[in-house]
Amino acid sequence: MRRSWFAWLLPLLLLAAPLLAAPLQAAEPGGEYTLTRQYGSVMFRVMQQDYLTLVGRFDVYSGTLSLDPANLANSQLSATVDLGSLSMADSDVSETLVNSSVWFNSSLYPQATFVSSSAEVQGDNKVDFIGELTFLGISQPWTFSVELFGGSSGELGGSTVGIAGRGVINRLDFGMDQYRNMAADEVEIEVNAKFNRN
Repeated sequence: MRRSWFAWLLPLLLLAAPLLAAPLQAAEPGGEYTLTRQYGSVMFRVMQQDYLTLVGRFDVYSGTLSLDPANLANSQLSATVDLGSLSMADSDVSETLVNSSVWFNSSLYPQATFVSSSAEVQGDNKVDFIGELTFLGISQPWTFSVELFGGSSGELGGSTVGIAGRGVINRLDFGMDQYRNMAADEVEIEVNAKFNRN
């Protein structure tokens, strides 16, 4: 008597059942990442005399990202910006801001740093990194809001991760309190950067 096709199929289904029931694993584990300046930018914007937005770009910076794709609240971010690397459309303005004791005073305070101490998830791949910003020798609590992007796979935790981050500082909090009639107190920080997994 010939066996039905189901009799042949049943043992195969029984063997495959554990595999079909196993949970899917993340394709990539996340881990430690280092910022690359190849495609990124670190910029600030401040309103000047209520009619013009002054834009500056820093060309030398570094950063690290510890990423936990399964629980982004466990992630950490740190960054350092070389204040002397400021670049603006007018080189004379750049030189004044970099060297003047009223502004960046980079000979005395060459870098600004941010180190996160906690993270709060705000939505899909959106995280507020909460930590300490040190600028002009003064450290203040600061929140940096970031959206994370996967690499070519489109999934967080791959070999590359992109970020688009924004934050606002009040320059008065860091002792930069001159020329308030010329420049607004609030300064917007914008970072777009690529991180490579170590």
